[in-house]
Amino acid sequence: MWCGTITVIALILSTASAKTLDLSGKNLKKEDFFLNLQSQVSLSEITDLILRNNQFDSFLDCSTNLPSLKTLDLSHNHLQRFFFLCREEYNLQVLNVSHNQLMYIDEYALNDRIPKLQILDLSSNKLSIVNETMLEHFKVLEYLSLASNPVYDGIHDKAFCNLKALRYLDLRNVSAPQFTSELFKTLTNLSTLDLSSNPISSVPSLPESLVELDLSNTQLSEIHKIDAPGLKELKLNYMQNLKELLLNEFENLHNLETLHVAGSKKLVHIKMSPTDKVILPRLQRLSVHDCALKTLDYNLLPVLKRTPILNFESNPWNCDCKMQWIVSLNATKTFSRDIKCRTPPRYFKVYLSQIPKYELECETKSSLFYPILWACVLILVVAIVLVAGFFLLKRPIGHWDIRRKNRDTVTYKNVDESSNDMVRILAVGETGDRNEE
Repeated sequence: MWCGTITVIALILSTASAKTLDLSGKNLKKEDFFLNLQSQVSLSEITDLILRNNQFDSFLDCSTNLPSLKTLDLSHNHLQRFFFLCREEYNLQVLNVSHNQLMYIDEYALNDRIPKLQILDLSSNKLSIVNETMLEHFKVLEYLSLASNPVYDGIHDKAFCNLKALRYLDLRNVSAPQFTSELFKTLTNLSTLDLSSNPISSVPSLPESLVELDLSNTQLSEIHKIDAPGLKELKLNYMQNLKELLLNEFENLHNLETLHVAGSKKLVHIKMSPTDKVILPRLQRLSVHDCALKTLDYNLLPVLKRTPILNFESNPWNCDCKMQWIVSLNATKTFSRDIKCRTPPRYFKVYLSQIPKYELECETKSSLFYPILWACVLILVVAIVLVAGFFLLKRPIGHWDIRRKNRDTVTYKNVDESSNDMVRILAVGETGDRNEE
């Protein structure tokens, strides 16, 4: 089965300009590559070797001759280990070992023999520890991805302390409950940071050089002041606990150009308190898509008026008098065309721009007065009846007085006296009757 593959490879390598060998998806095992292929094809001039989506369980540089190698793609294999041991120094600049079975990377893998490495992708493995010795040799590394590893709290505070040139760091879905204030302190050139899909409940300390930040799908319930003056793009998509977004918290983000908020189903309010400061002066795109917004605060007017691109689609808008200010603004005509009402029922699925301003009414207090009044009266009557019944049933029967009109009044009382006292009372009564006779 190797005849056709090797013939194609030989034709590719025969041209002087071709220095890429792509063997992806060939179902190769390490023996097929190191024993069979190398005996028939010279790899000494190969600069880009693509071995993705095969059956490699390890890769050993001593078994091959790749002096010109600059890019090595071993992603989507079954790697449990890889080594760079048999040359003093490689020219390797890009290493992709993502989607493998790596549990730990020791000093024989990422070492001082590949000091020119600029891009390192370790995502979707089984790494649980990231320490300072693992990445200490990469002075020129610009891109690092540790995404989708079960790291949890296994990232040491000084794990990135030697990565002075790092510009892109992907820590997405590493199950980290928090990121310490020391972790990013030394990353003075970092421009893009992805912390999405982690159970963090607060925003960590960020480098001042940061340009893009992704906090999507985290446990943040509110956004406090973010101290990243150079930030240009912020993503807050699929926030499970975010209910309110106060734009005043972004007053330090003078360079922010794009704010994305999508799929945050509990986000009911986006508002801004009155302030003399100019909030988000350079904002170019504001997207609050598929959330739970029903209305917009009038104080948002300055931000909405100067932002060229607005996207507030797929929210359950309540088109009442609180939305009149949006319709009345010429600058937001396009914006109002994107707002589709959900309530009141007569405007269901009607665009805000199609509703005359005078029809946007709010339910007044007078319309609610009489129903509330009658409800209070009913509650009061029921309360009086219950109290009266309670006291009537509680009073003993022996304390009831029975009086009849034009007749002698007979009073029944509970009497607890001795028999001798009763005899004396009767005797006195009889004597009185005799005297009257």
